[in-house]
Amino acid sequence: MIDAPDRELTTGLTAFDELMGPLLPGSIYLLAGRTPLTSEVIDRLLVRAAMAGTTAYYIDGGHGADPFAMARVLRLQRTDPRRPLEKVMVARAFTAYQMDSMILQGLPALGEPPGLLVVSSMDSLLSDPEVDREEAMGMLANWFKALESTAARGSCVILVAHGGGKEGEFLTRMSEHCSSWASFKERGGGRTRLVVKGGLWKEVVPLHPLQMLMEDFPALGAASEAV
Repeated sequence: MIDAPDRELTTGLTAFDELMGPLLPGSIYLLAGRTPLTSEVIDRLLVRAAMAGTTAYYIDGGHGADPFAMARVLRLQRTDPRRPLEKVMVARAFTAYQMDSMILQGLPALGEPPGLLVVSSMDSLLSDPEVDREEAMGMLANWFKALESTAARGSCVILVAHGGGKEGEFLTRMSEHCSSWASFKERGGGRTRLVVKGGLWKEVVPLHPLQMLMEDFPALGAASEAV
């Protein structure tokens, strides 16, 4: 039986959750943009899934997986990080060919798909000048066949992309396969503009590393960090 979330996934970050809505098993989502807020969203999704007992698998192609940041989130919530983080498996890909192996061979080797699957920087790895464009497009098509199959079996799949330059072409192709997407762009004054499919947007001030949200204390209610 699949170790899937028994309910939708949220981050606890009001601006993101209100715009993007709950993330559902069986769907693929795209988060585009390299910002501190992007990392915060991913860390919170992984931590919340793990705390709920869901296995999370992170195929990291952009050196973004940070177990220490995840542990910090857990400690701020007065939770011993050791047991939840046992539910978070990280595999790092440094080339498109390593990513190809992890998606096409590594995922099936897991047996049952993870409840939460995060894959980062597919667009960046495919933009490597050592990878021919036609070969890169073929890889991307094969990856999505595997990812769509994984989602169909109950995984919530989150893709993290950088976009820009040559990567923008791959980003466009990726968005065509996703249920919804969110774009993160840094603005002045330490703000990040969050735009979602449909054009809705908010500007968000990322949290200080030692700061928590009211959402982290469910009994106390909720407060928005969005402006």
